Amino acid sequence: MIRVEILAQTRSALRPFVMLPFSLYKDDPNWVAPLIGEQLRSLCRPSDGPRRFFLVYDGDKPVARVMAGINERLNERLNRKYGYIGLFESAQRPDYARTALDAACAYLREEGMEKAIGPAAVGMDEFSKGLLVQGFDGPPVLFNPYNPSYYADYFEKCGFIKHRDFLAYFMRMDEFDAHAMEEIVPRAKKRFGFRVEHVQLTKENQERVLRNVARILRESFPPEWEWNVPVYGDLVRQSRRIRRFYRPETAVMAYAGTRPIGLVFAVPDYNQVLKKMKGRILPFGWLKYLLGKSKIHGARCSMQFVVPEYQHKGVSTAMLYEAYLGGKQLGIQWAEGSTVDETSIPSIANTEKLASHLYRVYRQYEKTL
Repeated sequence: MIRVEILAQTRSALRPFVMLPFSLYKDDPNWVAPLIGEQLRSLCRPSDGPRRFFLVYDGDKPVARVMAGINERLNERLNRKYGYIGLFESAQRPDYARTALDAACAYLREEGMEKAIGPAAVGMDEFSKGLLVQGFDGPPVLFNPYNPSYYADYFEKCGFIKHRDFLAYFMRMDEFDAHAMEEIVPRAKKRFGFRVEHVQLTKENQERVLRNVARILRESFPPEWEWNVPVYGDLVRQSRRIRRFYRPETAVMAYAGTRPIGLVFAVPDYNQVLKKMKGRILPFGWLKYLLGKSKIHGARCSMQFVVPEYQHKGVSTAMLYEAYLGGKQLGIQWAEGSTVDETSIPSIANTEKLASHLYRVYRQYEKTL
């Protein structure tokens, strides 16, 4: 008999929720297991509104899961009543998927929401969103989702339609036109009066750096984007998550005098190491991490922002050039630019100028409740 259990937001109650994908993907060579302890801590933290965790059982066996919630900050900013769904997983049976998605939608309807959007990431996390619908030929890059191709069919059969696509671009480092930038970048810096520096994130300067990042995001944030404008507190929490992956060689900021005007943030693709750890730090996961991190040869560029007054003045080009040079020092051979909102035409144009090609698509769905 198929049944749904609503889980308490505690580590012990959520453990079977977190462990379900380990059985679903055990034979999939592309899946990268999340760190179990880290995900449990993340799911137990307070969020920007109520949320509920559903685990579907067939008899005593967990077979599907989903989270549903309400991002009250985002709804207030966009003046709407939308709920989100995320962390969806299901064994390959449509009735399992429908049971999970119906439970999530019923909860959001009871909470007065008018539409469900998803899959969406937890909290203000901009790094991971949507279902993979194109590009199933390899493991995901750090923080990006991965799923079987049949998930999209399950969503559509449950009444969901496309909401928005998010794009991932692939670029080989040896295709990057560094010689052209060697001439362009110094002229742009001199003409428009800016400089570019690598971001050294230490305990002593963390507050200053994160407040500068918050300022850049606040001043350059497109109002139509469907995620919260990160404030300082959000960035502090997010920095705890990414600190182990951060490298100053691939994180750069631009300044005009003392004013921060731009940010490019890229991280090595630690999924190449996490894949070998199989979700566990002990007993030998930490050793695999230490031995493997120097062999990473890919990177993900997840943020590129320039304040409006300095757009189209070579700031993005200068920052990307510095990040490229830093990546070469680390032995990076390729980079992924992701994820780019399909409605952001300037971002798409800028990304495609870098000899990049579209190779993966992540899709968010919506359903009227």
